[in-house]
Amino acid sequence: MAVSLLAVTVVSACSSKEESKQPASDAPKNISILLSHTLAKYAMQYKDDDIYTKELSRLSGYNLKYEFLGHSADFVQQMTVRFASKDLPDMVRTDSILSTIHPGAVEQKVFTPLNELLDKYGPNIKKKIAQEQWDSPKVSKDGIIYGIPYLAPVPAYRVIYMRQDWLDKLKMPQPKTVDDYVKYFEAVKVQDMNGNGDPNDEYGFYVRENLSYGDLFFKEFGVHPGEWLLRDGKLQAGLIQPEIKDALKFWKMLYDKGYINPNLFTNKSNDWRAGIKQGKAGSWMHDVPNFAADWQPSLFVNEKDVKISMLPGPEGPKGKGLSPVSDQIGFVWVIPSSSKNAENVIKFLDWAWSDEKADNYFSYGIEGYNYTVENGKIKYDFNSKANTENDANEFYRTTGNPRKDGRLEPLVLQVDPNAELLTKGLEAANQSIYKNDGLHMPVLDAMKTRPELAFGGGTLFMDMFAKVITGKADLDTSFDEFVKEWKKRGGDQAIEEATAWYNKFHNKK
Repeated sequence: MAVSLLAVTVVSACSSKEESKQPASDAPKNISILLSHTLAKYAMQYKDDDIYTKELSRLSGYNLKYEFLGHSADFVQQMTVRFASKDLPDMVRTDSILSTIHPGAVEQKVFTPLNELLDKYGPNIKKKIAQEQWDSPKVSKDGIIYGIPYLAPVPAYRVIYMRQDWLDKLKMPQPKTVDDYVKYFEAVKVQDMNGNGDPNDEYGFYVRENLSYGDLFFKEFGVHPGEWLLRDGKLQAGLIQPEIKDALKFWKMLYDKGYINPNLFTNKSNDWRAGIKQGKAGSWMHDVPNFAADWQPSLFVNEKDVKISMLPGPEGPKGKGLSPVSDQIGFVWVIPSSSKNAENVIKFLDWAWSDEKADNYFSYGIEGYNYTVENGKIKYDFNSKANTENDANEFYRTTGNPRKDGRLEPLVLQVDPNAELLTKGLEAANQSIYKNDGLHMPVLDAMKTRPELAFGGGTLFMDMFAKVITGKADLDTSFDEFVKEWKKRGGDQAIEEATAWYNKFHNKK
């Protein structure tokens, strides 16, 4: 596993035993596809004559045409315009059939009902996707399926990335508790860990704006501000629970002692990544699949002998956890009712979910270009230009993969030189899952027009959080005022709506 070029036996897919059939050559085959580029380098520079799209079209028998829109707020704005103008392709990737990007789409019959089409043309899709996922409100309503899940690779993949070489240099064991992390943070603070002569430009935990991939040290004190939990017979928002005060006290201590970067409120994604690779971070949070693109030691600037570990969340006074129990639905494919190619879409996705050629393509890319086969064995070079330029391998495994994020699939791990680390990372992520009372809850009506009630950037919570930990506001007073304002602005309505949903969904009176 230490070498970049490995040979593995091609694993025969189970497609030979399943009902995968390539379409007749004279059948209508055009399929247009719309989705976000999600900041993936390759997708952001996508061209119409793309070699991977041509190969996937050749293998599947369908003439595919991808269109990539922006990311985050840009994607929402662009998609809103597309739905309003009814300028829609055959396949659209959204976050849910109930997404605020296209409010009322189900009721307005914007999406094609898929039950009969799936029964007739998508048997393998139905086999590979769990019934619980088909029943999700993101996918179905009143027993009618309107979407097809695009799955996350595993139930959970959020971990704490750790500079193992720093731990080794400090002769410290891997931290397991909140107290262990504090000891590590203090050691990082007083030592010149990156060796640049400045002992004050390293931080134990490196945080980026809006606490994105930085929402640690909350569940350890009992409640995560982004969760919904059942208390006193009501499904309540975590961010108004009294345990949040203990987390705020801890975060203020981290800020006051310099254990976290003081620019955490303005540290944007690219700057955050750059800072970590410049040796400013003793630990940070991210996802296991991002290791190859973001955190492999060769990417660190002027840093020698970098060694990375992936750890589970620490044990705190009242628990632990990095990720809530998930439905594993990353996105949802919908077929607009304006499309005349719904049958082709289902047939294409059924092929993608079941054919051995699809398995190999979504794992290794194009034979003869990204990989070769010698004596029945795959030879794949992770460091080749074909696989690394613009993160091309992430394109055919993830962005251009219509079934799931394929970066951690068994076939991929068989040729990944970092398989041992990634496997340990997945184990750590699975150890960091916590109960989720709000699992399957759709976006609440009370929250759709009041984004300030949520957890994240531009919200009442983040405004209060920033003032408290920087010492600009008293903790107890500020938190209590925040809770009152949150409830007043629609929070009480959100709790009533969430509770009603919970009771109905779980068949409670």
